[in-house]
Amino acid sequence: MTIKVRIITPHVTPRPQKIEEVAGLNEFLNVAFSHVNLTIGPPSIQGMFDDGFATPGIVARCIEAERDGVNAVLIDCMGDPGLDAAREAVSIPVLGPGETTMHVAAMLGHKFAVVTVLDQVRPLLEKHAKIYGLQEKLASVRAVDVAVNHIGDDPDGLLARLLEQSKKAVMEDHADCIVLGCTGFLGVSDRLQAALHQDGLMVPVLNPLRTTASLAVALAGLGLRHSQRAYARADISALVGYGALFSK
Repeated sequence: MTIKVRIITPHVTPRPQKIEEVAGLNEFLNVAFSHVNLTIGPPSIQGMFDDGFATPGIVARCIEAERDGVNAVLIDCMGDPGLDAAREAVSIPVLGPGETTMHVAAMLGHKFAVVTVLDQVRPLLEKHAKIYGLQEKLASVRAVDVAVNHIGDDPDGLLARLLEQSKKAVMEDHADCIVLGCTGFLGVSDRLQAALHQDGLMVPVLNPLRTTASLAVALAGLGLRHSQRAYARADISALVGYGALFSK
């Protein structure tokens, strides 16, 4: 059986490289990935304001995915926008890279650091680490001072910034693992890990998109999903004014 996983990018800006980022997983997993954006919502997720306005579209896309026979959904953002709401709307696993990657990092070392885009994202990531029960495992959140929509402007410059902040996270904050704090950091995790290793810092670098996609496949293959005692099924039909969004 082919496991179908849908990547939902929680904003309206096209990100065509997402399938390419997880394509290597097809080599050893019987999985088919698909990818969609939102049709209404923010241009990117850089705070709770964007999170709030993205959530209705995320939930609608998750419902659409379940109707399409998808086995698991991945919300393509380290901020995990709409995650709890989406889990109440469908019966298939819905995973957020923030929750997933932080928990995996906590298994690979005593402490991990998140290296993200802008410092304004730091409070959100720190808040989520606390909610996920990982506050004591979080060494630090560092930023490279590059906005989400400018990540691809200077790939070599981005790698240099990521390397600088990752080295500081290890040497100054005592992190054992590095979590890339944005799923828009495409094609950089292996290069960053190699650069750290070359400098004698033998720490793993976790790619949030690939890590979460792998776990989504595993949960779907095991027949596991979130508990309905924790996430009671919502009544979509009771909503007022959202007909056009949820009738597709």
